[in-house]
Amino acid sequence: MTSNLLVKERKVDSKESGTKLRNFIVHQFRQELAIRADAIAALRQKRVRVNGAIVLDSYQLKEGDLVQVEIDPIQAIKSRLHSLDIELRHAEDGLVVLAKAPGVSCPDVEWAAPALLLVSRETQCVEIEGCQLNPWIAVNTVEKSIRGLVLVVDTEERRNAVLQLIKSGKVVFGICALCQGSADQDIINNASAESIATSVDQTVSDGANRLDMWYADNGLPSDVFDNVDVAVLSTWKSSSVGRLSVVKGLVRRTVKPGLVLRRFLYELGHPVVGMQTYSLPLPNHRDKGVLLSIVSIEMPSLTGNDSQISVSDTVPPKFQAVCERESRFYRQRQEKARTDIADVGEYSKNASISFLTQQSETGSDTMEGVEVDVTKGKPVAYISGFKRFCGYAFHVTPDTLIPRPSTETLVSTTVEHLKNQTSREPEPMRIMDLGTGSGCILLSVLLCVDGVRGIGIDISDPALEVARRNCELHSMQDRAIFLTGCFGSFALDPLVMAQGPFDFIACNPPYISDRKANRMRATIGHEPQLALIAEDGGYQAYRDICRSLEANLSILRTGGSIGFEIGKDMAGGVRRIFSRWKETGAFEDQHGFLRVIVFQRPASV
Repeated sequence: MTSNLLVKERKVDSKESGTKLRNFIVHQFRQELAIRADAIAALRQKRVRVNGAIVLDSYQLKEGDLVQVEIDPIQAIKSRLHSLDIELRHAEDGLVVLAKAPGVSCPDVEWAAPALLLVSRETQCVEIEGCQLNPWIAVNTVEKSIRGLVLVVDTEERRNAVLQLIKSGKVVFGICALCQGSADQDIINNASAESIATSVDQTVSDGANRLDMWYADNGLPSDVFDNVDVAVLSTWKSSSVGRLSVVKGLVRRTVKPGLVLRRFLYELGHPVVGMQTYSLPLPNHRDKGVLLSIVSIEMPSLTGNDSQISVSDTVPPKFQAVCERESRFYRQRQEKARTDIADVGEYSKNASISFLTQQSETGSDTMEGVEVDVTKGKPVAYISGFKRFCGYAFHVTPDTLIPRPSTETLVSTTVEHLKNQTSREPEPMRIMDLGTGSGCILLSVLLCVDGVRGIGIDISDPALEVARRNCELHSMQDRAIFLTGCFGSFALDPLVMAQGPFDFIACNPPYISDRKANRMRATIGHEPQLALIAEDGGYQAYRDICRSLEANLSILRTGGSIGFEIGKDMAGGVRRIFSRWKETGAFEDQHGFLRVIVFQRPASV
């Protein structure tokens, strides 16, 4: 082996027997060969031996084999640094300031301090043994998920000297953060440790003070919030939380400035955007980190010449990107709100004018210049009170689902089925809208097919009131009625049976599973959960309906059918539930997803 390189070796144990040499090098020499490319390079440059011999990288190792690798220690350090996103921003004797990226841990930072000095030739006194550096000591805490500046020193003595400066308030950490809400500068200026302590209930069950416990657990002085100064730099509109504020905080007397600022803003009602403690995510921004960064450090130098250390970093571009995205979403929702409100046409003209009068100081009956309240994710349809569906306008409220374009597939399927049926004049065809909600499915079908009569069934009386309003809106009182009922017993309900038998049942049941609903809270949180979420992985309503129908098949005419809307990838499960029924059609929605399945009533079960 070459004399000017270090040789590192590992012996193969029983668990590693049979491993290919290439994989063994990648995993067992990870500290010396930080990235996979270094391991591959060592193999190609024949710097790897097994029992003293050069072998193929596909060689299968045996227990007891001695694997040796020639290592260039300086190159190994450079490679590991290359894999880390850490920059040297200031260096003096025994102290450096590093800028680390999200994902970089504290041990990586402490290792990188002497490594960066070595490769930058800032010092010749960095101790190195092979390619192992003696790590330094990080003074201030910067969580792994956060970008920020870190003070790092080489000895406990210097660490204690910096801690003394921090305790005396001579070290100032500048922190930029993106928080929720429109931060009020006056309220921030008047905030103090005392006002925060009295603003919320801080007592836990055993009588201890929660805030005092937090101070103690984090080694913070009880007046730490008196050492926080915050300036509001800018505010941005957001469709999900109303406003976002970019703030700059100056924090003293703590080695945990990021945590202190997060808690400070949280208690003032402006949590930092993120997924950590004392932060809250935006509905459409679920990164694991937090939008907070230590961007400056001001402190006296330790060199004893009365000089000042002043280091600054740029604000992470993600801050601007999130603000611009939220602002863009806000504008898009504003435009959609205006379009939707204007689009409901003559049926909602008076309601639109009334709504606009509430929103516009000028009282104008046009949408131009009107700002619609689309904050906190409230659907535009609930703001305007109307939604267009199948070309018609319908009343909607938070008691009813908002009609989706994909549900128009169920309407078109029902219409085609009815048009293909043999006429039984003078007896009209009859349909049922099971789980009618706003009545939009039933009424759209009746508006498309003359002579058909129908009923809408729903378990929610408030929803049925909306359906009856829509029935009046479209002058369908002589062709449609609405009854209270449930999936599990509708087929045996005397009031329902008196309106039958039915040629077709159209049903858009709840089919979102609990698990999926947890991921969709931001988009479905304002709608009635009973109409959306079903147990049994989303299949409970289909099972209840099948049992009810099979208890009284005569609710459908001979040859009658039921058409279901289904969720993505649910076709197999619904087909198994209705295995005794004949499938007569399957139809895709406008996006190409299978959305509707039609089953024909069996003669018996």
